Amino acid sequence: MNTESLLVDELNALDRVLKDVVGLNERYVAEFKQIMFRKHLSKKEFLISEGTICNFIGVVISGAMRSFIRAGQTDEFNNDFYFEHDFVSAYTSFLTSQPTNCNIQALTDVNVVYITAEQYQGLLSLDNEWFKLGKYISETFFIRKCKRETSFLKNTAAKRFESVLQLYPGIEQRVSQYHIASYLGIKPESLSRIKLLTYINK
Repeated sequence: MNTESLLVDELNALDRVLKDVVGLNERYVAEFKQIMFRKHLSKKEFLISEGTICNFIGVVISGAMRSFIRAGQTDEFNNDFYFEHDFVSAYTSFLTSQPTNCNIQALTDVNVVYITAEQYQGLLSLDNEWFKLGKYISETFFIRKCKRETSFLKNTAAKRFESVLQLYPGIEQRVSQYHIASYLGIKPESLSRIKLLTYINK
């Protein structure tokens, strides 16, 4: 994809997110586009690493990413995924300006557009209309976090897998079984058995 077509795709994707999903009108979308930055990540490259402060909020234009926490030297536990049109940030760090304990890594080549925390606060101070953006972002992260925590407390691994398929449509075609199993808190072989039983029971 050449630079010109990528730019068109970026702007069209951003229009869909900010206008159709968040509810901002053309004026505010244009203002966002004027100040945003672009970033390309190659597969396995990190958008942010633990121990650093997250000073951005972004929108995934293309590609897939995972958020994970390290435990010890080798263990990793996935706690979120990001695909096209998702807002992406280490959100607790973004809000508190404290170092994050999570890592966000590209699972494929990724293109992101983003604004800094300073720019974000500047927008909120300019016009109350921007609080639509803040409200949507905070609610999205909060709801996703609550759904995952509730699922772990109440549901079996099979039910959690069903929830993942609903929360991230098409994830099986884009993310390895290993990473999905990590998100579910189970071994990859356990996920294989769940998928087999699901197929048999259909």
